[in-house]
Amino acid sequence: MDPDITLVITNWNGASLLRECLPSVLTAVRYDSRRRYEVMVIDDCSTDNSLEVLEKEFPEVRREKTPRNLGFQEANNYAVRLARSRLVMPMNNDIKLDDQALAHLADHFESGNVFAVSGRFFAFDGTTFLYGNRGGYFKYGHFVLYEKPAEDTSQTLFACGGAFMVDRERYLSLGGLDPLYHPLYYEEIDLSYRALKRGWEVKYEPRSIAYHKVQATIARQEKRRQIGYISGRNNYLFIWKNILDPRLTVSMLIFTPLFLLRDLFQFRFRFWVCLYKALQRLPRAMKGRRKEIAANLLSDREVLARINDTPHCRK
Repeated sequence: MDPDITLVITNWNGASLLRECLPSVLTAVRYDSRRRYEVMVIDDCSTDNSLEVLEKEFPEVRREKTPRNLGFQEANNYAVRLARSRLVMPMNNDIKLDDQALAHLADHFESGNVFAVSGRFFAFDGTTFLYGNRGGYFKYGHFVLYEKPAEDTSQTLFACGGAFMVDRERYLSLGGLDPLYHPLYYEEIDLSYRALKRGWEVKYEPRSIAYHKVQATIARQEKRRQIGYISGRNNYLFIWKNILDPRLTVSMLIFTPLFLLRDLFQFRFRFWVCLYKALQRLPRAMKGRRKEIAANLLSDREVLARINDTPHCRK
């Protein structure tokens, strides 16, 4: 019998993280006795002993391996296609779960038009709040994110990529996480935003608690300065691909060169580098933009109004 929910944990050279985090994931699975779960680790061609650790120490976990190193986004998509459950939960290998985390997320899919749900994230110390319900707005040609209060249960802009539960068929219909943003950042914002523009709900559940060892994997892969460049590059790519409103597009075309000139006079060059890197992927972003124009049901303004229509919204 196929499971109801498949947890998809993407791993690359993370044997120590699997040892540290998988026990809490398996405990959360056992807690939710109402549903059938499968835990799958998709190994992205690790060169450490990750697969051996799984075989010897976690035999109940399904082990899969990508045919070649695909990167985070495409490895996730590969694993979701292998799953046979109605719901999937893409996860980082550096995430621990509270015992009740899965049950609270899964409850949201019993009714409504839900695409994805994510919860509240803390650091591994258990007390330092990291992130939860995000909002976003467009200002001076840039897309700006902000954090809503942790208990605000209004609709979120995006399901946090470290651990979010999602409708598998809808995930696949959107093409999953877009490798345009490889190696990291903005892929979950892109996915959720496209779902919102199709009229689906992206929800936030503060009772679902996860613990994230922030940048445990990222810090090994990219120097911190490079991470900043990638984040800035992906902000540009997200706008070019997804912001279709004519007035917002004109705003971007006006303010982007103005900010670049300001930074030039101040001898700051980060966003010059980010823009250069983004331009190298412009054809792929524009191809995605054409697809979004054909598929969207809601406008940018309608989506952002729904997300930010709370007493706590920052204008």
